[in-house]
Amino acid sequence: MSVSSITDKNKYLLWVRSGGRCEYEGCNKSLTQDILTKRNFNQSYIAHIVADVAGGPRGCAIRSPLLSDDITNLMLLCDTHHRLIDKHDIAGHPEPKLILMKKNHEDRIERQTAIAPNMSSHIVTYKANVGVHTPVVTYESVEEYLLPNHYPAQASAIDLGLSNSPQRDRNASFWQTEVENLETQFGEQLRPKLRKNEINHLSLFAFAPMPLLMKLGVLLNDIQDIEVHQSVRSPKTWNLSDDKGRVRYVVTKPTNTKKPIVALNISLSATINNNRITAVLGEECNIYTLTIASPFNDFLKNKVHLADFSVAARKLLNEIKSVYGAGTELHVFPAMPIATAIELGRVWMPKADMPLVIYDENTSLGGFTKAIEIKNS
Repeated sequence: MSVSSITDKNKYLLWVRSGGRCEYEGCNKSLTQDILTKRNFNQSYIAHIVADVAGGPRGCAIRSPLLSDDITNLMLLCDTHHRLIDKHDIAGHPEPKLILMKKNHEDRIERQTAIAPNMSSHIVTYKANVGVHTPVVTYESVEEYLLPNHYPAQASAIDLGLSNSPQRDRNASFWQTEVENLETQFGEQLRPKLRKNEINHLSLFAFAPMPLLMKLGVLLNDIQDIEVHQSVRSPKTWNLSDDKGRVRYVVTKPTNTKKPIVALNISLSATINNNRITAVLGEECNIYTLTIASPFNDFLKNKVHLADFSVAARKLLNEIKSVYGAGTELHVFPAMPIATAIELGRVWMPKADMPLVIYDENTSLGGFTKAIEIKNS
């Protein structure tokens, strides 16, 4: 039981910093409204992290009087968690643990309330079966990754995926079905809103085979206000960092450009040996390779990596077209992160670039097989 008097100034300040919600980790209960009756009244308790008396929970003869009215030592709690930390489980709630709870909660409130009113973003999700796996990409699973730069424009995602599809990427009809659905969903759900200027910004979260991600990028081609999120494995997140570290993209060119077939080997998340490409296209094939020093599946970490890839891919598409002409098909064999596959589609110019024939690797089918074609408009 508190014996000290907390000033009104610190009471009000604590309410503002906590957002009027319980600061206990995982609770976040609103302390202004009863959950059943919806009546508005004050249900909060102001708890001391270090008790205001030496004999209280986490109390100290020296520090208790000094911190009795210190905003850094006060937590706004619901009745349940106030009793928990001060009566039922004092030993399980040491000072450092409570300080961290308070900091995490108040930092989150600060981030959310600091977002400018014009920073709303529509969440767009897209998923398709990858091998035997069905990805889970939902509004609830990705909404937190908009913060702190944006907030959801609506309480649901614009989902472009085909729900509960039984087809797998080893099936011949898979690619046609998925492409037709993607084009239909984009045309019905996104294109009308974009034409009417009902959308200011898009946040894209996708998980699908590479050819479909490239097709999605083509559909998004000229939409400028979009952030393409990347599923990063370690640390687990959907956000590329703002770090400025760079990765060097390396292009290897064929020595003989007289062969009639041209291919693009994109070895970023894994290495594709050229003999796996000639096994599909034959020996009369010129192969350009876009790679990095050590390809691996989680190399893409920051926004600079993605921006540099866009530049490198655009330059390479221009160079290949200058040699072979815009009417020649470019056969693409990808091993690349999600965001780079989408960006490759976005930088491809539908009225000027070479038509693309995109391949997908499936071990159950013996390697790379033709998946989809992307043609000039």
